[in-house]
Amino acid sequence: MPNYKDLLEQATDIAERAAKIAHSYFRQALLIEMKENHTPVTIADKKTEEMIRGEISREFPTHGILGEEFGQDAKKSEYLWTIDPIDGTRSFIRGIPLFGTLLGLLKKGEPILGVMVLPALDETYAAAKGLGVYCNGMQIRVSATKALESAVVSCGDISHFEALGKKSYLTALMDKAELLRGYTDCFGHALVVRGAIDAMIDPVVSFWDIAPIACLIKEAGGEYFNFEGEETVDTKSFITCTPALKKEILGLSS
Repeated sequence: MPNYKDLLEQATDIAERAAKIAHSYFRQALLIEMKENHTPVTIADKKTEEMIRGEISREFPTHGILGEEFGQDAKKSEYLWTIDPIDGTRSFIRGIPLFGTLLGLLKKGEPILGVMVLPALDETYAAAKGLGVYCNGMQIRVSATKALESAVVSCGDISHFEALGKKSYLTALMDKAELLRGYTDCFGHALVVRGAIDAMIDPVVSFWDIAPIACLIKEAGGEYFNFEGEETVDTKSFITCTPALKKEILGLSS
């Protein structure tokens, strides 16, 4: 088994090449299909995931793979790769450049590697356990903000808060934070990782959305957890923040 540094170099190369495929379809005429869960998918999503799956299967034939578009293979392994070929497909379809290709690796359920490529912004975020997190080769960290009242916070789709019965939570967040904005999908979490904002509240997520981000945020010195305060990627809600804000953010639910 390669060491984490070698793994990260390989994963970053694969993700960056895959993101170029996704970006080649950006702002082009596309046929948009709707999946059973009422989320959109395009040929760009499928071609990008196919490329990543092929590379992972060739480089790591004994590892498991779980992707958004083509599901999970049948391999039993302590290692599992997660693929989100285009996180932020709705932004992608609309010509908004805030989408990314996500590639993660878990060992026995623990996130140990994460790569996020934002091709329209020419940014690559990469981290592996114990190695820190880098954006385009420069090490980055979460902010040093200590209180919610001086924090810039982002949130996911407002309709999801309402559907979960958490409209009052959102109202409390607006009242308490210095500024609440809607930087959605992986881009919002990227801003937390680099310290540009202080927290991102994602009310509805999927496993492949957050497994890579979990490693990125931890290596940046931040925290991740769900609405119940559990540090897990087996969840339907996902929050990232600078450590000092965790207690206040969870307190909004009480």
